[in-house]
Amino acid sequence: MAMSYEPGYAGLGDRVPLSDLVPSPRLAAAVWRRNAQVFSKLWKGALLPTFLDPFFYLLALGFGLGTYIAHGINGIPYKEFVAPGLIASAAMWSSAFETTYNVYFRMNELRLYDNVLSTPVEPQDLVAGDIAWSSTRATIYGIVVLIVVAAVGLVESPWAILIPPFVLLGGMCFSVIGYTFTSLIPKIDLYSYFFTLGITPMFLFSGIFFPFNQLPGWVEVVAWLTPLYHLVEITRGLATGPDAVQILIHTAWLAVVTAILFAVPVRALRARLVP
Repeated sequence: MAMSYEPGYAGLGDRVPLSDLVPSPRLAAAVWRRNAQVFSKLWKGALLPTFLDPFFYLLALGFGLGTYIAHGINGIPYKEFVAPGLIASAAMWSSAFETTYNVYFRMNELRLYDNVLSTPVEPQDLVAGDIAWSSTRATIYGIVVLIVVAAVGLVESPWAILIPPFVLLGGMCFSVIGYTFTSLIPKIDLYSYFFTLGITPMFLFSGIFFPFNQLPGWVEVVAWLTPLYHLVEITRGLATGPDAVQILIHTAWLAVVTAILFAVPVRALRARLVP
């Protein structure tokens, strides 16, 4: 039975039946549609900032710093090495903002989720719908960046056309991580830790801008534990010529982490919002 919420942790230790973790596709889709309708009215202002960020990195590092790296990285011109990773990072930033500030605002400021959960929608439907929308939005951002890097000639392999489904999966993984953090924190100030100690280091040290083969071995081990590393490896592989086995391994990692973490925000929201 759900318990009343005390900031952060009340009720999280309760045993939740498996049936309470499986979302209804119909109700989750209704949550997704609501978020999509809101975005359809705001997309012009929302799309530009997240697009410009990877674009500026591509200009500064790919075309700027890249002119000083004559031989490229592992036989790949530096611009082509960086560009696929920025597709993955665009998905990460989009998912991170959607499932942190946007979800927090709907949950705590608008009290929208209290109203949603007074309908037949259950916490697992709400979480699934939000994550589905966040990953959809991440895919939109990833496709925009993919189109740009392809248009300027930084995609070599025709397999790059398969990047969007993998970005969708990566978006789900980033979304469930962000949603988990949001569901557990008692105040908005703690997002500074999430972005400063989590998202930003992951962006810098997940293999987007440099390989790990000249660094101590533990650096790659730590990077391997982050979802962005796996999505970068997938997008770069598809953009430059894929290794099917490696892509399968990275895909499996993202899928397993997403599935394992999904239960955490569901249980937290049930304890937090359901009387």
